Amino acid sequence: MKENGVICAIDVNDYDQDVIDLAAEFAKQFDVDLDLLHVSLFPDPNNAAWPAYLGSPNAIIEDNRRLRKVKCNVEGVEVHPHHLSGIPTEKLLEFVNRNKPRLLVMGTHGRSGLKRIFGSVASKVLRHANCPVMVLRQKQNSQQLADLQST
Repeated sequence: MKENGVICAIDVNDYDQDVIDLAAEFAKQFDVDLDLLHVSLFPDPNNAAWPAYLGSPNAIIEDNRRLRKVKCNVEGVEVHPHHLSGIPTEKLLEFVNRNKPRLLVMGTHGRSGLKRIFGSVASKVLRHANCPVMVLRQKQNSQQLADLQST
């Protein structure tokens, strides 16, 4: 990663492409690399049993495979995938604080109520990141990208 690049945190799901392309547009404008970062939730190593809510341990391998297949639709941007495992908020903030990006771009599910209070990675990252953070709500990503590209 070039210092002061752009980091794009993704879930490796179908909603990521608009977030990736927006982050890549910023990387191109700043003339820096784009680091794609995915953090797979990994259980506490002190717990002997694999928690059922995580599904199969093979899910981490599958996340890595999907991350390696992610495409960037913006030409001229060098992309570096990074796959970490652990508690997503902690690992994301560690990566961001260590690499000091010019910008962090991430999507959010746009949850509300108790789900938002207890589970928002984006909310926690916004409060603790040492760089500017752009958070895109999933339902609005396509329109936000179109608006940015038309300016």
